[in-house]
Amino acid sequence: MKYLLQSAGIVFSLGYLGLSSVWEDMPVQVEWGFCAVLLATLGIPHGAADHLVAEKLAHAQQQSFQLPMFLVKYLSVMAAYLLLWYISPLVSFGVFIAISVFHFGDLETTAVESRAQVGLPYYLQILRSFVLGVGILGFILSQHAQEVTPILQKFDLGITLDVETLPAGFYVVCMLLGFQKEHTVYFIYTGITLWIGIYLPLLPAFMCYFAGCHSMYSLRVLATSLQCSLWKLVGQLVPFTLAAISLGTIYLYLVSPQKWVAHAFIFLSILTLPHFFLMHKIIPKRP
Repeated sequence: MKYLLQSAGIVFSLGYLGLSSVWEDMPVQVEWGFCAVLLATLGIPHGAADHLVAEKLAHAQQQSFQLPMFLVKYLSVMAAYLLLWYISPLVSFGVFIAISVFHFGDLETTAVESRAQVGLPYYLQILRSFVLGVGILGFILSQHAQEVTPILQKFDLGITLDVETLPAGFYVVCMLLGFQKEHTVYFIYTGITLWIGIYLPLLPAFMCYFAGCHSMYSLRVLATSLQCSLWKLVGQLVPFTLAAISLGTIYLYLVSPQKWVAHAFIFLSILTLPHFFLMHKIIPKRP
């Protein structure tokens, strides 16, 4: 079971590749359904544990934790970021890319030891996490440039972005610079998932990495940090997962149907911002 969970991204990618190979003229709704299932079962749940993370951090600092107050602060950050999207899509998009890049790279270790987050080694780790995230996200986007471009146009950024400016080799080098030998298996599984993703459409390729690699890995880190089993953790997150799905459904219902993919990523970014800050605090770092 352990190895199946570690290789979830590969399993999902091969499963979709096999399905699309044998199912000629597969409706696009199947692609959307595949992505929606992965997002609902792994993608959103990995961020639904934020209240547990905040409670653990509060107790570690000998502070009280109140769930209602946490939810007010959490939702306020989301609302402020939504407002920023309305005021300046370009700035908001830049923030989204920056936090996505760093968050993907930051989840590179399952180390249980922690160290003081100060000094040159820490900042070098920050830099390496960022470079690794650039490699992961950049590779996915650059290998699906024809699909990415029309989606970017629907963000109404006011500028034209070319995701093919840098070659794929640049992003591979970035990933290699983020390599940690003590986590070779994780890097290999992620690399294979990204490679299979070249042969998949953009959304399934991204979701297989996001749910099968990033989210699954995040859930394992959270389970270790919170000292509970993975399945018990997932069970505890069901109410918060359903709440997030409900908010997302309402949001997408209210926006333009022609831009639903772009707005799906906007809603994902709104969920990601407060989650990013909490996860960075709880992820242990190696010197």
